[in-house]
Amino acid sequence: MKTTLFLTVALLSAFLVSSGFAQKNSIKDITKNEYALKNLVAGIQSDNTGVKRSSIYFAGKYRIAEAEGTLIDQLTEEEDAGTRILIALVLYEMGSEEGLMEVHKLSLNDKDSKVRRMATQIFNEYLVNDSQGTAFLNEQ
Repeated sequence: MKTTLFLTVALLSAFLVSSGFAQKNSIKDITKNEYALKNLVAGIQSDNTGVKRSSIYFAGKYRIAEAEGTLIDQLTEEEDAGTRILIALVLYEMGSEEGLMEVHKLSLNDKDSKVRRMATQIFNEYLVNDSQGTAFLNEQ
């Protein structure tokens, strides 16, 4: 449990320290393998926690634009609190407006207080760093 908390805090720090949002990449910019996207999506949806988290991390590290929809879907389906936090961090790192609106919903409605707290911090960081001034709250 302490390892998960340390990993979460370390990842949050690393993501939030990065300067602004970088441009998203196509997976074709990273590899020429024709099955790379299919494998990445399968990894994000995997039942194996290690494979899932590694795939989510990879999608965020390289800002794979094609994985954005899968990450948003997985955020709403994911049962593991640590993995939900990781997905929220990746969506922040990717600069996904749609994804960050889902992170905002997570901050309001998640059953886990730690997830709500982390999602609130991630969303607030997005609001503060939104360089284009396009972020808005869509209260529902």
